[in-house]
Amino acid sequence: MNARHAMRLAAVAISASLVGACHFHSRAWLAAQQKGSRPEVETPAHADTQPVVRQSGEPAAPVSSRKQRKAAQAARALAAANDGRTAGMFLMENDIELSFAQIAYLNASSDDVKVYARRMLNDHTQMVDSTRALIAAQDLDPADDITARDLRDASTLERDSLRALTGRAFDSTYVALELQRHRDMLSIIDDVLLPRARNAQLRDMLASMRPIVAAHVAHAQQLRATLAKR
Repeated sequence: MNARHAMRLAAVAISASLVGACHFHSRAWLAAQQKGSRPEVETPAHADTQPVVRQSGEPAAPVSSRKQRKAAQAARALAAANDGRTAGMFLMENDIELSFAQIAYLNASSDDVKVYARRMLNDHTQMVDSTRALIAAQDLDPADDITARDLRDASTLERDSLRALTGRAFDSTYVALELQRHRDMLSIIDDVLLPRARNAQLRDMLASMRPIVAAHVAHAQQLRATLAKR
């Protein structure tokens, strides 16, 4: 084989390989076109810079809503504390009246004064029972305040002075004290207890007790007039 013949064979072989490669790529391109798709192109992955927040339960309330709830809770707590002091003061007033009535029923010389003292025992016992039942039903917490403590201290001094008396002096002093104390109780109901009470049942009870106290005032006035004639 001469050199010219060898070069011709090499050229034929290179041409055949080129034609085969072109034919392969043509068939791949036709197959992709028949399927209606294009070769997939990979996209570079990027790190997610936004963290995923997973919430459980109710979503957090806005700041304004939380403040409003706290304000409402504080208002309810204040109202409950006021109702507790209101119920406590009313209980204390009735307890004081019972303590005076017990002394008068044992030591009064006048039958009319004894009748009055027995009425005080009955009425104020019922008022105490009603107040305690309401306290239990409404889950109130009776408490003292400065005004209640001042009234209690003053009543202690009055009871001590009353125990030192006898006869007509005892009767007239007791009736005078009862008249003033029930007038004061009416003022406390009107000016302190009713305006301060927030519990509806407590307000209703105080309003229903007021006529009873007013009747005690009228009875004491009548009794004082009767004693003055003797």
